[in-house]
Amino acid sequence: MLALEIGELLLQLSRGMLAEREGDRLTSAQWLALRFFSRANVFSRTLWGLAAYQATTRGTASQTIKALEHRGYLRREKSPYDGRSSILTATEKAQKRLAEDPLASIFNDIDHLSDQKQELLRDILRRLVGQLGGETRRQAVGSCRDCIFLLIRRLKAEGNNVHVNFFCKCIGLPVKECDLGLLCTSFQAKAEVLAVAEDELERGR
Repeated sequence: MLALEIGELLLQLSRGMLAEREGDRLTSAQWLALRFFSRANVFSRTLWGLAAYQATTRGTASQTIKALEHRGYLRREKSPYDGRSSILTATEKAQKRLAEDPLASIFNDIDHLSDQKQELLRDILRRLVGQLGGETRRQAVGSCRDCIFLLIRRLKAEGNNVHVNFFCKCIGLPVKECDLGLLCTSFQAKAEVLAVAEDELERGR
């Protein structure tokens, strides 16, 4: 059964990606967290954000964060959006460590696929992630660019110029254009994106 073979390959790939590397000073969970904090937007770089991203408890996420802070990979700041939480940012030391990412070769192989194939692979995987967890479905993380909550406003400026700004309807705050490609834990894919993935999965049946 081809579907079973594909599922087994995905499982084998995920296990290989999460395997501990001999001599590596970071665990797979710490690597996952480090990648997340280097790629997530300011609204998601929290303890809750990491817990949601890793589909784990806040206690487990807290232990991972403390280990990375202790090693100088994360910097903690008070959140200007929520006085009860902190924003965590990857330090310069973390960025240098990420240059030695053990999964860099896999990411490079994916990057060599055409844009169309990359987008199709991403959308199908998003839909599959959304099927995990039974009744408590997991939400695949994505960026603002193809999220249903992104509101694009085009306002007339002086002369014939048009000023464009971006607003998140989920959190009720503006979004910087430079942050549109960052990961967000409030992400929900647009209906047309999900439809493409659905069509491709149906064709494979």
